[in-house]
Amino acid sequence: MRSKASPCSAMPPLRPARGARRRAGLLSLAVAALVSAARPAPIAAQPSPADQASEDLAAAHARWRAAVERDDLAEGAALADRYFALLEGTSGLDSELAHFYLGYGDYARAEALLVRGLTREQPSFNDEGMLYARLGNVYLDLGDLQSAEELLKRAQPLLQGWGEFYAVDSLARLYLERRALRSFAEALDRLRVILREATGGSGWAYAIPDLRAAQLSLRRGQVEEAERRLLALRPRLEPALPAQSAVRADLLEELGVLFTRKGDPGAEALLLQALVIRERVFAPDHPAIVRALGHLANLYVAQGRTAVAVRTRERAAGLQDRSARANLARGSERQKRLYMGLVQRDTDATLSLHLQGAPRDQAAARLALRSILRRKGLALDAIAESFASLRRSLDAEGRALLGALTQLDARLSTAITRGPIDLPAEEHQREVQQLEAERQGLEFQLAARTRAARPADAKEPPITVEGVQAAIPDGAALVEIVQYRPHDPFGPPVRPTWGKPRYAAYVVGRRGDVTGVDLGDADAIDAAAAELSRDLSNPERDPRESARRLDALVMQPIRGALGPARWVLLSPDGALNLVPFAALVDEEGGYLIERASFTYLTSGRDLLRAAAPQAGAPRGSVLVVADPAFGSLSELAPDDDATRGLRSAELAGARFPPLPGTEREAEAVRSALASATVLTGPSATEEAIKRAQRPRVLHIATHGFFLPDQGSPADPASTRGAAIEGPAWSENPLLRSGLALAGANARRSSSDEDDGILTALEISSLDLHGTQLVVLSACETGLGEVPRGDGVYGLRRALLLAGAETQVMSLWKVGDMATRDLMTSYYAALARGGGRSEALRSAQLQIRRERPHPHAWAGFITSGEGAALDGRQVAPAFPRVATSPRGCACAAGEGGPSAPPALAALAAALVLAARKRWPRRAGNW
Repeated sequence: MRSKASPCSAMPPLRPARGARRRAGLLSLAVAALVSAARPAPIAAQPSPADQASEDLAAAHARWRAAVERDDLAEGAALADRYFALLEGTSGLDSELAHFYLGYGDYARAEALLVRGLTREQPSFNDEGMLYARLGNVYLDLGDLQSAEELLKRAQPLLQGWGEFYAVDSLARLYLERRALRSFAEALDRLRVILREATGGSGWAYAIPDLRAAQLSLRRGQVEEAERRLLALRPRLEPALPAQSAVRADLLEELGVLFTRKGDPGAEALLLQALVIRERVFAPDHPAIVRALGHLANLYVAQGRTAVAVRTRERAAGLQDRSARANLARGSERQKRLYMGLVQRDTDATLSLHLQGAPRDQAAARLALRSILRRKGLALDAIAESFASLRRSLDAEGRALLGALTQLDARLSTAITRGPIDLPAEEHQREVQQLEAERQGLEFQLAARTRAARPADAKEPPITVEGVQAAIPDGAALVEIVQYRPHDPFGPPVRPTWGKPRYAAYVVGRRGDVTGVDLGDADAIDAAAAELSRDLSNPERDPRESARRLDALVMQPIRGALGPARWVLLSPDGALNLVPFAALVDEEGGYLIERASFTYLTSGRDLLRAAAPQAGAPRGSVLVVADPAFGSLSELAPDDDATRGLRSAELAGARFPPLPGTEREAEAVRSALASATVLTGPSATEEAIKRAQRPRVLHIATHGFFLPDQGSPADPASTRGAAIEGPAWSENPLLRSGLALAGANARRSSSDEDDGILTALEISSLDLHGTQLVVLSACETGLGEVPRGDGVYGLRRALLLAGAETQVMSLWKVGDMATRDLMTSYYAALARGGGRSEALRSAQLQIRRERPHPHAWAGFITSGEGAALDGRQVAPAFPRVATSPRGCACAAGEGGPSAPPALAALAAALVLAARKRWPRRAGNW
């Protein structure tokens, strides 16, 4: 096993470093919060009775060690888990067990043991430095390079000899991953110094610096240099290495990759040997096995063996998905997102196999879509499920932990929104940083408790393309838009080439094949989306040209795959999350709202969630919060010098004028939905929303805000957006978006948590499981940061975490009266039995007849379940369109006065010109 071949296992006993030990407080606040978090809860602990605990523990340890000595990996892993469960029932630790789990690839258990050791007054390991070094390796393998680097640097001065070698070699691997060439070279130099002074140890360890240098040459495309180094290393390393060694597998794999790029027929044998070794020394879903299968798939593509390549990539994808489920059950939200960055590489390679290598292969297309369905927004799902599981099953201690997180969110939100009102600027910044660090620590503990609460034999049904197809309503089609980086493993001269990001779309109906479409360069599409958003958000601009441009890039290619389907279940990605597709203009010059209905999803997995029984049932009826008493506009007057340069400067200076139209809007909701509770004026408080438990419908009509990374002048045309000026700052986007409620203009004290500002972070802690509909009738409530493959970080994400089924929210700053009219029409359509998605389209069409500019009608979108409130699926209705003798597409039977001849001639000329510019393709609507 790898643990046997590690330089650390061969080193002499480590001596404690000289001088007083430094504790975790020397680390960054974020890493310190993770290390100093309370001991993780058991993962699957079922300790024996107290009077037999010691005897059983010793016996379990002996059985596990015997299996390890026999090199029986399967039995060793099973016995290790039993020993770990017994150990978790005591206060004991075992350094060998932690090292075994790290080498095997069970990162959750390795992390639990290592963190437990660091939180003890007297760590039980021989040297504290090894605790830091091994925990750093856990985070290195899981993609958290920043935390890994800090821990490894913390470990290095505490270690000597082979212990320092282990830490520095880990740093070298980290810098190789990061392409930090100067730091990598410095690490190799230090390794060589350590080896010159070392005694004992394994002979092969002296070749490690040369192996790392060869790996760098291979990644930089230095063909001759990589080949020279690897071929020189092979006779030195192989005789000295155990037959089943992770380092041997590394050497064989690097040679196999090199030979693949050179077209050498010996590549397959080398890669297969490396795979066999990895399967013997690692967990079945270890990242190294996924990587080895990926290299084999690349080889089969190069050889033209497409079917074998797809099967190999499919096996790799299955292992990656299983590993992701395990690894996303641990760590903070930040760590989950970083881990998904590693998973994204496998997703990119899988999509590239289909789109670039085998575009007509249906098996490759279905594999690509399956990977998207299983992984898109997966970090969000993991966090949401963690919160839901905690609410369902926690004991009193666990509920108290969840309550502490909710309270901490309120404190953090208040600290951001009030600014340094009664604190010096530097002290305020330190307070915010400390609160953020504490939150990461609480997330870490909650994730551990969620793992402990999950039954050991719990299995989730696999997500399949066929299962998602069965959940698609008749007449509808799912469109998964995804951003990916093309993977060309044979790019010049030898290194793998990850191309510039591109968008692709996968289209599938209830029955039939999967169609994949490469949409083109992501930068060009993002620029077109940003231009359209600017045009739509300004009623003085004509958006038709930019709307047509984006349609030509995105929807026009997709229409060819949709065929006659006009009910589109759309899961966008990246910047396309911020675009109302109904406002795009097709080849005929018409807005898509006339020809299609869009329901927005985070992922096609949402369809399975909608079809499954809901765990939570609504506890209340309908809650409407509107027309809050914000307070006098002159109440809040922050000191400009105090707020300058601080992240909270924008909200500290925000003023919220009254919204008289929202009171009439609230009455319209009350009329449409019986038994609604309406809170207005001083009753429309932050606390009232936090107290609400699973209302069936939650409607909030107020001011909303989203602060982007780069500030922009306030829009004077908006009446439901805060007048926020000044530079924006990079921070948690859930703290940069939210809603203003009663008292928002009067917040003054750092101790008042109910300050009238409800941030998205606070909303994420609400219990809305079973809430069918949340309508945020305010400005920019649908905006947020849009990392690829992970939805929208803002109020949208917060509501999903809280458990809401459907969200209606806005994409730009909206006017008070126009929004009131739209919402009145929307709830009237809902009351008539309309679907949550189709009712909004109906209301938008009605508003469009009076206010044709899409700024007035296209600003709101529906995300999530689109069915009616009684659960019925409501198909969209489209007017029959016939071609008139004049050649235009007019609604059949539509009456009205005829246009003057001059105007009719002009209109005909415009239509003809449009058709010349935008030829209609077969299969489009």
